[in-house]
Amino acid sequence: MPKSDLEQIFSAGGLLAERLPNYELRPEQLCMSRKVQDILNESGILLVEAGTGTGKTLAYLIPAILSRRKLVVSTGTKNLQEQLFFKDIPFLKKCLNLNFSVCYMKGRSNYLCLRRFYEYLKQPLLSERREVRYLELIKHWGTNTKSGDRAQLDELPDKCATWHNVCSKSEHCIGQKCGYFEDCFITKMRQDAARADLIIVNHHLFFADMAVRGQCGG
Repeated sequence: MPKSDLEQIFSAGGLLAERLPNYELRPEQLCMSRKVQDILNESGILLVEAGTGTGKTLAYLIPAILSRRKLVVSTGTKNLQEQLFFKDIPFLKKCLNLNFSVCYMKGRSNYLCLRRFYEYLKQPLLSERREVRYLELIKHWGTNTKSGDRAQLDELPDKCATWHNVCSKSEHCIGQKCGYFEDCFITKMRQDAARADLIIVNHHLFFADMAVRGQCGG
């Protein structure tokens, strides 16, 4: 990818200016984007510190997408992870007019385990009265969701005993022996990641995966 492509995208009359109202060229943003482009072409390590309002997200996403390489982007929080997946990347797909696949991955406890879910529904044990409402929410959602991601349940509190009893956990996973293996949300997430050009994760999952790979010598 020639550097002129980045100038055409970030310039005052470029692709971003056409799509974003009140857009203005930020030299620091373009400089950062060039550095990211260079490190993707040459390999190595790049550390960048940029102030608020520089436009860091677009500065690294654009050269990453244009590189046409399979890449992992790790964020500090799940909220930022979802912002990239649901807002920034769809915007760039339209802006750059490029077709590429993207998926986002979270820790397994963020996903519904179908086996635990249906077993729990047979004989639910509720510790508090409010858990009755949470169970109804999860029950209705769990029989219809396509992703199994608890982020779709806005009303569910972070500490929810019912969710704890139906979410995916490694110690409860029986892998391919499970009758729900083909429909498993963790299985689908991993399949999507294998096919994706761009994978969005958070730091917790990224470093947990590195730790496992290190223990396994991978």
